[in-house]
Amino acid sequence: MTDHTGRGRTRVTPEAVARITAHAARRVPGVYALVPVPARPHGVAVRLDDHSTSVDVELVAWYGRSVLAVADAVRAAVIDGVEAATGLAVREVTVTVDDVVVPGADTTVPT
Repeated sequence: MTDHTGRGRTRVTPEAVARITAHAARRVPGVYALVPVPARPHGVAVRLDDHSTSVDVELVAWYGRSVLAVADAVRAAVIDGVEAATGLAVREVTVTVDDVVVPGADTTVPT
């Protein structure tokens, strides 16, 4: 996103939006971790245009929490966080729950 004013330009990069998104998602109860992959180092993919964004979040949730409730809470936290920090409108937040962690049963925890 680039914002032009009479005094200069402000540019928000996809990396900045990804970090804000990741921070907001990790703070949601029921999220164990985000899933980093080479194309998504923060577990987040970002698509930007001039004044809005869409993001994809991949995560691991704690077993015993409603996956749908966790996904809804992540969506709300990301929208609030990104809009407050950047001024961008968030068009869409796609949440993918890749796995769940079962406390006491998982000897190696997925990340």
